[in-house]
Amino acid sequence: MKKLTFLLLLFLTARLFSQTTTSNVEFAGIRTQVLSSKKGVSQASGKLSGGELIKTGCSHGACFFQIDYKGRTVEQSIGNEIIKVNIYEFDFGSDGDNEIVVVNDFGKTSFMYIYSYSKGIIKELFETEIKNNRTVIKKDYIEYYTPGGLDSIWNFFQGQFWSMTPYEKK
Repeated sequence: MKKLTFLLLLFLTARLFSQTTTSNVEFAGIRTQVLSSKKGVSQASGKLSGGELIKTGCSHGACFFQIDYKGRTVEQSIGNEIIKVNIYEFDFGSDGDNEIVVVNDFGKTSFMYIYSYSKGIIKELFETEIKNNRTVIKKDYIEYYTPGGLDSIWNFFQGQFWSMTPYEKK
């Protein structure tokens, strides 16, 4: 009986203190959340600042978001499963053009995708696995932290992202 009680207590403790699988993304600046969806929701929808309808969904083992522009639908893949997805508009480079930031939490990890969008045309600018590590999105760059500290910096310059390696003075 003591072993059974001990195993039950051990199981409950492991369940309570297990690592979360949700992303840890912060924005430094004005961002607009246009859509949020969770597992079990077959389709969720929202509106972009330009008035276009944006939807998420999954079909045949692939998940995506769609944007309806003047009766034409454009679609972009965002993984093979959705547990929790958040879609934001954020102005990288302070140029007045909002980019689309997609954070998809699924399974035991999270991915972040960034797209430029204009008049029915989507262009992928960036994709990376962010797990549940702290990720800070700023107007000109993205900072990615691991438990050891700042790990990677991606600079947004001339409409694309560039990987930067921090310089360590010796």
